[in-house]
Amino acid sequence: MKNLIYSISLVMISISIYLLIEYPNSGRAGLIAGGLIFIGFVLNIVGFSLNAKAILEK
Repeated sequence: MKNLIYSISLVMISISIYLLIEYPNSGRAGLIAGGLIFIGFVLNIVGFSLNAKAILEK
């Protein structure tokens, strides 16, 4: 589960970077990319903390 969350977060961050590079003047793409990068960073932190918690429990 934690690996899936972490992988999804990296995909979201990658998609947001792609949108910003491909459509730099589009307000809609910028808004979507901003939302994706926010959600991606939150999921990245959650996935990392779940991973760190599992390591500490061992």
